[in-house]
Amino acid sequence: MQKIQTLVITFLAIGMINCLPSGDEVTKLPGWKGPLKSKMYAGYIPAGQTHELGIEHNLFEHYIFIESEKSPANDPLIIWTNGGPGAASYFGLFIELGPYYLSSASLKTEEYLLTKVPTLFDNIHSWTKVANLLIINSPPPVGYSYCSPIGPSGNGTSCGTWNDSKTAVHNAIYIDNWFKAFPEYGSHEFFIIGESYGGIYVPTLVRELLNYYPDLTKNL
Repeated sequence: MQKIQTLVITFLAIGMINCLPSGDEVTKLPGWKGPLKSKMYAGYIPAGQTHELGIEHNLFEHYIFIESEKSPANDPLIIWTNGGPGAASYFGLFIELGPYYLSSASLKTEEYLLTKVPTLFDNIHSWTKVANLLIINSPPPVGYSYCSPIGPSGNGTSCGTWNDSKTAVHNAIYIDNWFKAFPEYGSHEFFIIGESYGGIYVPTLVRELLNYYPDLTKNL
């Protein structure tokens, strides 16, 4: 399991495009032959500021967004988070519900033996068959999420301390800002779904959205 998680992080570091949302489209993935099955984006969305021990942190959450393979303009949006607390959601994306998946077989293909790049396989049960998919990585510095002034090279405590309420506050800011960066999805019905400690993340986030973002939650 640990080996697969390491593969996911290494894999994403190779394939991720890191720039402003308007230029975040990912056009190819290592280990996948041919064109992508639908449009894919990866980058950073502001998630607010915190003040702790006299230090101001500006928070940036890393996202991955994959459009529906069916009808992106009409299909709903699923917002997904893994649990932990403190687990990156790349595991769910590349092992469970995304359009491409990694497994132990990814290290046994002819392509891998030649290139040492893990092979991606087609997930015929991917949720992108029927929905657009947004992946949350929170709180910073989980996954590639980070905060300034320390930046992406910070460690697990570089963004200060966290609790469930604080995580919900900044995830709500992140989601609000994501919809501002991708306004074409603002009218879509959307669902917030998670697993494991997501049983805490999801309801606390939904409560935060309902209390402070009523216009946003009309499609929730």
